Amino acid sequence: MSDITKNLLNVDLRQGVVPISKAASSLAALIKRSQATHQPIIVTQKGYPAGVLLDVELFTALRELAERYEAERNGKSESTSAE
Repeated sequence: MSDITKNLLNVDLRQGVVPISKAASSLAALIKRSQATHQPIIVTQKGYPAGVLLDVELFTALRELAERYEAERNGKSESTSAE
């Protein structure tokens, strides 16, 4: 697992969780923070998680992992159905 994808699991609960009202008023600063730390920022609405802000590098890594997982899953299901 790359250093970037390890950050998927490391949400800073002090600064990495932001109410939607604060996120709306400070979106540029939150994007810069996410880019600098390569950590996701959880956006809450009425105290519940509602969304996640990711920097593009982290999003790309996550997407690549998902594509690899899907390809492996499809490869295994095709090989088991051929038997």
